[in-house]
Amino acid sequence: MIFRLLEETDREMLLSMAKAYYREDGNIYGLPRIEQALDALLSGEEFARLWVIEHCAKSVGYLCITFGFSLEAGGREFFIDEIYLKPEFRNQGIGTKAIEFAENESRKLGARRIVLETEKTNLKAKKLYEKIGFELHQRHLMSKFLLLKPEIQNHDRL
Repeated sequence: MIFRLLEETDREMLLSMAKAYYREDGNIYGLPRIEQALDALLSGEEFARLWVIEHCAKSVGYLCITFGFSLEAGGREFFIDEIYLKPEFRNQGIGTKAIEFAENESRKLGARRIVLETEKTNLKAKKLYEKIGFELHQRHLMSKFLLLKPEIQNHDRL
């Protein structure tokens, strides 16, 4: 299994996988947001990394971590923003290896804690994450979009 950083030639393939992931989870985040994020990553965004996951010489998914800071964590805190595997490559240990890779890369970059989220209905993912040491908290994850560009405002359903 290979984890390689995103390259310009991966753009269309990543867009396709992100669309599939968002449809599967029922998210409404629009294409302009995904394109803007990929453009930032390809331009050297300093607060995130995105790796293409390859298995048997095929692109089978992707993994994105973002960097933050937390007083509670005692310093740097990294967030597994997205992890996606094509359905035919699930239940083969690839997801577990991707999480291990994210943990190792986060340690190398000085993280004290790594955080992730999953849909409440995704019980398989929740079970996997708990099995490898992630804990469920009694907190609510809340967010608010800060619109920087008018064209990002539209929720162009995927």
